[in-house]
Amino acid sequence: MSPIVGYDLFLNNFTKCIEEYYIIFKKYYFSQRSPVIFPLMLIYGSNSSRLLTEPLPDTPCHACGTADSLRLSVSGRYAHIYWIPLFPAGKLGGAECHNCGTVLLHKQLPPALKEPFMALKQQATAPIWHYAGLLLIALLALSSLLTSGLNGKQDLAYLEKPHTGDLYHVRTQEGNFSLLKVVAVDGNSVQLQANTYQTSSSSEVADLNKPENYDHDAFDLTRYDLQIMKQKEQIVDVERPEND
Repeated sequence: MSPIVGYDLFLNNFTKCIEEYYIIFKKYYFSQRSPVIFPLMLIYGSNSSRLLTEPLPDTPCHACGTADSLRLSVSGRYAHIYWIPLFPAGKLGGAECHNCGTVLLHKQLPPALKEPFMALKQQATAPIWHYAGLLLIALLALSSLLTSGLNGKQDLAYLEKPHTGDLYHVRTQEGNFSLLKVVAVDGNSVQLQANTYQTSSSSEVADLNKPENYDHDAFDLTRYDLQIMKQKEQIVDVERPEND
């Protein structure tokens, strides 16, 4: 298998992993307060940028015979998604004559030029922006963790001191999502009304919040019960009206 074919297979497999990551990431963000819309089409590929160039003095061009006209160049190849560099994917290069324009790829270089080319290739390093995609993914992951942590702390604070009008986004036994609304708070007891509708998407739970959708019969839970539901991830979000 040639290096190019092997690289293309690797890029295709990597792209499938990225697509799966997007699906998981999208589902996670849709479970938060502010869902993020992801594009449906994944655009990917590879590109290169020049890393190092070095002249070859006293070395004539094999095509035109002109001295001091050759230069060696090393370029860095990188994979990209939506034209954002993701990670380095090897180095390539060769020699070029300024006089006649002849270009020799690294595999076409004569033995006398291969050694200086390999030395230049070892000196060349990929710039930090070739890793921009990985850095962006790391920042997004860190941001999601921080946001999740802050939301979790805020939800626990709301559960410790419930207010009338609070909405609890809950996960049902069927794996769907619905709402519980706080209608009264009496000491440690919290009176709730259950929403009679469910949705399979956590991002659509807010659409269920209509007065006619709630059961008229209320039921009581303690603050401790609510905290246990949060720990079991039966309560996935706590929404407090802005006027509170």
